[in-house]
Amino acid sequence: MLEVPMIQTRGFRNRPAGDGFEVRLRNPYYRGLWTSLIEGAAITVDGERFAPEDIGWSIGGVTCSAAELSSSDTARWPVDVPAVLVVPRPEPLSTGFHTVAAELRLRMSYIPEELQPTVWTEERGLVITR
Repeated sequence: MLEVPMIQTRGFRNRPAGDGFEVRLRNPYYRGLWTSLIEGAAITVDGERFAPEDIGWSIGGVTCSAAELSSSDTARWPVDVPAVLVVPRPEPLSTGFHTVAAELRLRMSYIPEELQPTVWTEERGLVITR
């Protein structure tokens, strides 16, 4: 079951290989959307910002880059499936409390181009455990 906030507490963890961390996002749009409408997400942890183009995405077990998401014409991000964002970092995050912020940029197919993208932002305190 997904939590109401966009940033999910479950799934915030260091990668087993020690090459970064993962954070899960709930789709904030109530209908789900085609992945080609995702412009990307920037993640900030304790003031360290990670650019959208560096972040990998995994939705429903399919892993790809933000560029691959935007070029797909068949992949969807359902409203009830969290996206796992894989954030590369040379070393793992320290164990304990972290302030995590997400800036998710989405386009809506029925909104005029000049009014796009829609940007969702959120900040939460999350914990890395051993």
